[in-house]
Amino acid sequence: MCSELPKNEFLYKLLVQNVFDYAIYFLNPDGVVTSWNAGAEKAKGYTEKEIIGKNFSIFYSEKDQKRGLPQKALETAHTKGKFEGDGWRFRKDGSKLRAYVVIDPIYNDKKEIIGYAKITKDITREYKAKIIADEQSRNFRLMAEGIKDYIMYMIDRNGKILNWNSGAQRAKGYTTEEVLGKHFSIFFTEDDCQSGLPYRALATALAKGKFEHEGFRIRRNGTSFWSQTTIDPVYDEKSQHIGFATITKNLTEQKKNQDATNIIYRNLNLALEHMSQGLCLFDKNECMVICNDRFTQLLGINQEKFEMGSTFTDFLWLLHTTSNDSISEIAKSVDTQRQKHFEHAEPGKINHEEYVFNGLTINFSNRFLADGGWVSTIEDITEKRKIENEVKILAHHDFLTGLKNRTSYQKKIDEIFGADNNSLLFVDVDLFKEINDQFGHPAGDNILREVGKKIQKNLSKKETVYRIGGDEFAIICRNSNFEEDVLSLCGRILREFNTPIQTEWGDISLSVSIGVASSSDCKNIDTWVQHTDLALYAAKEAGRNQFLRYEKGMREAIQKKRKLEFDLKKSLEHEDFFLVYQPVVNAQTHKVSSFEALLRWKHPVDGIIPPINFIPFAEEIGLMPSIDMWVVKAACKEALSWPHHVSVSINISAKTFELNNISESILKIIEDVNIDPGRVEIEITETSMLLNAEETINKIKKLTENNIKIALDDFGTGYSSLSFLRDIPFNRIKIDRSFIKDIESNIHSIAIIKAIAGIGDALGVSITAEGVETASQISLLMRDKCYEHQGYYISKPFEQTHILPWILSYESEIVSGTLTEKEQICLV
Repeated sequence: MCSELPKNEFLYKLLVQNVFDYAIYFLNPDGVVTSWNAGAEKAKGYTEKEIIGKNFSIFYSEKDQKRGLPQKALETAHTKGKFEGDGWRFRKDGSKLRAYVVIDPIYNDKKEIIGYAKITKDITREYKAKIIADEQSRNFRLMAEGIKDYIMYMIDRNGKILNWNSGAQRAKGYTTEEVLGKHFSIFFTEDDCQSGLPYRALATALAKGKFEHEGFRIRRNGTSFWSQTTIDPVYDEKSQHIGFATITKNLTEQKKNQDATNIIYRNLNLALEHMSQGLCLFDKNECMVICNDRFTQLLGINQEKFEMGSTFTDFLWLLHTTSNDSISEIAKSVDTQRQKHFEHAEPGKINHEEYVFNGLTINFSNRFLADGGWVSTIEDITEKRKIENEVKILAHHDFLTGLKNRTSYQKKIDEIFGADNNSLLFVDVDLFKEINDQFGHPAGDNILREVGKKIQKNLSKKETVYRIGGDEFAIICRNSNFEEDVLSLCGRILREFNTPIQTEWGDISLSVSIGVASSSDCKNIDTWVQHTDLALYAAKEAGRNQFLRYEKGMREAIQKKRKLEFDLKKSLEHEDFFLVYQPVVNAQTHKVSSFEALLRWKHPVDGIIPPINFIPFAEEIGLMPSIDMWVVKAACKEALSWPHHVSVSINISAKTFELNNISESILKIIEDVNIDPGRVEIEITETSMLLNAEETINKIKKLTENNIKIALDDFGTGYSSLSFLRDIPFNRIKIDRSFIKDIESNIHSIAIIKAIAGIGDALGVSITAEGVETASQISLLMRDKCYEHQGYYISKPFEQTHILPWILSYESEIVSGTLTEKEQICLV
């Protein structure tokens, strides 16, 4: 600033002299006043003539002078480059003013101090009143930061910049050389320039004596900041208008804070208006501060009559005028709670009350605050209470059928056990899983509801039905004659299901099995339940669609089956199963085509158990998928050591092929074992494809796309075989042994085999005859161009360790010609 003073002395003098709100004057190094502006005269009461030559300590009190405050101010300005402070100062007439002072040292070109620039602002009114805090604070900072912290410059009557200070350079980035002579509109945004704001600003300042504006201003580097600008017209001694004084303050941080505050208030309002609860805040003076629409809506208060500033008395009056007894109760409750709060001072405590009116259940709560105010909230909990009631009902009733559930059943059976003439029935829907799988879960749910209705309609007042899980129902018969009442009920229920159930999927026929036991035969509840369960199990084992009363001996038979189930699962876990292999040979090429993997069970106690004794039961209890996957993995591992031209054939049961991810599971095992997929052949039966033809075809295609071979096992014993041959890319067709056993005597069997061989030849599919047991059968098969054979006449199944010697023996003896013609036909 100081280096520019000589060049711009006249302009600065005009700028300083025409600012009336600030006392701006200069001091020599000793603190003697050397210049005086109109603002100083206005503030201190001294004319320029009266004050020039006097030390500025004249404005201080005697006490401050004795403490050396004037000298300390100059020393601070000298050593630290600036002095800022406020204190009491004295006018010419002896009155006090609160002054805020900024003192800057002034240096010459040799960096020698030649004096001080002093800016004083009278803040008496602000200091005493302490009102309109933000505006006073802004003016206070404007005065305090002085020339260096505010952008102060002068422009001529046309808006061209005449001078420039360090504060302006720091804030806007322009040097003095770059900005002098430029129009001050360079600091305005493009939109402001296009709207003519810079020119309107000058015209307004000239016409009204001042122009004030907040908006974005542009720095030299193109960035913008939010500013407050004041423009005052400047006149010379002859009152001629010569330009304008411009003061700009950077308010970017204040703008950000204000915007953040506005967002907070806006979000608060949005949150209040979108709350499901009504909310109202009263201050310590019992005046309403905040209230959302939901609060007045739920209480039926006239919103226009309950505004900010309304008292709690107004609120009570509005509640009482609703002419609703429940609302009046709320008013009394709130008033009572408020009085208790003030008497006992329990800040933070929440009081809840629940009311019912206009068909609504509402919860009204008050939270009392430490400052004496409180928050009232009101919530419509009608639906909540409805759900709670439904939950209570569901706790004891089945949600699907509406019947009482297992919890109610358990409670009732505990209650009645020990009384005479009580019976328990378990009713189970026969083959429900198959029905559910065939028609889907929605149909299954509908069937369960209808089953519940059919049972319910046949009960007397002494009998209650419960759904205790899945497709199983329980009936408790209290104080009933077993022969006359209970057995008669069983018969009625069975007959009820003679009529098919009508559904949107069509009429569905089904039956139920019933197990019955009397409590009089049992020592405790567990035994009673076990007897009923055993009777139900026996009824299902006996062919279903019947009822059986518990009898001694049932336990042993069922336990035997359950032991078999336990042993199967345990053996699968411990890998007590093993595989044997039966070869499939090609009599034309004299090569071994493949080995079919056959499962055997070596029971740890009972020894070898034939497949016929456990496979059907494994399918019944759902264990076959696990067993089949074990077989796939074991067979693929063992086949790794065979010659590459020999495949391994693996049977997959129909139950396993129903699994949605069966193809992925097989492919994963093959990948993990690292066997060539082309050496793996999966055998499936026509039954597998009949269950869900389209899905089965897709599963098979996924396997064949990965080079896995597919064989159709037991061909000719199922249904729709020819359509499957058309739709599925089989690699092999295996003729069922039933056609082979009488091929020597039954011309129809010969014709069928010949036809199948012709189909295979036409489709390029290998044909294998199963169950070959005689040399003459082989001769007939080869005559009809069926060259691949499997059966006891070729070889009985044997374990893995014999495979390589058997292959070597079979193929080498054929090639060497050491066998007779008959021996070449069949190598045992």
